[in-house]
Amino acid sequence: MKTLAIAVVAFCLTSCGQTQAPIERPLNFLIIMADDMAYTDMGAFGGEIKTPNLDQLAYEGVRLTHFHTAPSCAPTRAMLLTGTDNHLVGLGSQGGLVTPAQAKLPGYGNALLPEYPTIAEMLKAAGYQTFASAKWHVGSKPEALPKARGFDRSFVLLEGGAGHLDDTPMFSHYNASWLEDDQPVALPEHFYSTDEMTNRLISYLEGKDQDAPFFAYLAFTAPHWPLQALPEDIDKYAQIYGEGWHQLHRTRLTGAKESGVIASDVQGVPWEPGVPDWTSLSAQEQQLQTKTMQVYAAMIDRLDQNVGKLIQFLKAQGEYEDTVIVFLSDNGAEAHMMEIPANRQGWVDENFDNTLENLGTARSYITLGPGWARATAAPFRDSKSKISEGGIRVPAFVNLPAHRLDQIRGRVDHSYHRVMDLAPTLLDAASADVSIPNYPDAFKTGRSQWHRWTGGPPAYADDDIVAAELYGRRMARQGRWKVLLQEAPYGTGQWQLYDLGTDPGEQVDLSDEFPEVKRRLVEAWQNYAVEVGVLLPEEAPWY
Repeated sequence: MKTLAIAVVAFCLTSCGQTQAPIERPLNFLIIMADDMAYTDMGAFGGEIKTPNLDQLAYEGVRLTHFHTAPSCAPTRAMLLTGTDNHLVGLGSQGGLVTPAQAKLPGYGNALLPEYPTIAEMLKAAGYQTFASAKWHVGSKPEALPKARGFDRSFVLLEGGAGHLDDTPMFSHYNASWLEDDQPVALPEHFYSTDEMTNRLISYLEGKDQDAPFFAYLAFTAPHWPLQALPEDIDKYAQIYGEGWHQLHRTRLTGAKESGVIASDVQGVPWEPGVPDWTSLSAQEQQLQTKTMQVYAAMIDRLDQNVGKLIQFLKAQGEYEDTVIVFLSDNGAEAHMMEIPANRQGWVDENFDNTLENLGTARSYITLGPGWARATAAPFRDSKSKISEGGIRVPAFVNLPAHRLDQIRGRVDHSYHRVMDLAPTLLDAASADVSIPNYPDAFKTGRSQWHRWTGGPPAYADDDIVAAELYGRRMARQGRWKVLLQEAPYGTGQWQLYDLGTDPGEQVDLSDEFPEVKRRLVEAWQNYAVEVGVLLPEEAPWY
């Protein structure tokens, strides 16, 4: 067996004054990521969808209530894999939203830049076996594919989305490219994306060197549109959503408070423009919308079933007790309807059947839409693609091995986390001293949260400032303060200042009351933009 280039150390749990016993085996790492799953979708964050496996992992672990990502798929994945801001590693924007001016810059190349190492490369150099079963979405160039980026085995959807029951493309001008070990692979006859991705990962883990630790990246493409699910899962939710999205929003807000992931005095955000009143819909429209939410819930239900299957496998293999499990979503729920841009609707009408009886099948093509996306965000404002909290604050938890770190399990952690923290955290947890020649400093903007996860103080102090941008939408945050700039109708087109401690829904602009705070944070964002090479789009994107 390849000698492990890792130093196994004892971890000091400073918050409780205890020293952990020496660890005999290196830790395994499993990252599970959902695609477009909203903040309150699982039970442990206040939802009604049946997620017993995720809930058990979350309640036995540490729920991370202030975990932030990019507001869209590819930039989040780039930061997760590299521990570095998306603008620095080649995903400053995404897909067709890259403008002609941006496309001239390496930071907007729609693919991971080869000079920045991934966590898979770093852990592989430390003796780990590395596996991905995932929506990839960080580049189709040979140098950006999984094998080149450190994965021993991989099964990936190359593009940003596709059908879940077959190889239907996400758009008329896209492909649905499934690759195994960087080569095209045919899908099995009875294919469902979530099932197949789990099965492939299990097969890779079965075939690994049993003495070697592993890093596994399971990034489902559910519940990303087109919403498609298996009939037996859809049927479970037939009686739940008929009262509409207003009622679901109230239920989710109450559930989030009761589960402890938001404060009990948080007020719900008033209904947002563009979301019709449920009672204004015709009976037929209500039936279609109710079925849409059923299909979405069924997709998350199936995801949870597969997480349970994977956990049972790890337990049977004797790996579970040595595995750190991280769960997160990549951004908020999808609110856009498919008629935006308008030329997409003709392709949908010609190729799909979105009648009530057909919703959720391989021949339907629907999104969650603004009403349900708004409801599932519960206390927050907006949804995917926006840099307000509803687009970037996601459900997340970490489950640590019980026999090693039992005393800090079962917590709710309200400290600030970013997706780019995961790579340095796992490398820290592995105690890996890795140096790869010809790379710049790895993990340039993420911070290790390992000390926090094992009982220490927060990784970000109240006076630390973090900033971000995507699609021209901008934010900077320092402790409870956040400045936000979004174009109408998502904002005013000017910087606004919010106190997230009392107003997590970003409803009350405090610019006039605290001008110096606003000035400081806007200046910090400007410095950030220079540091990472932000080039703002010439006009607001349609997305």
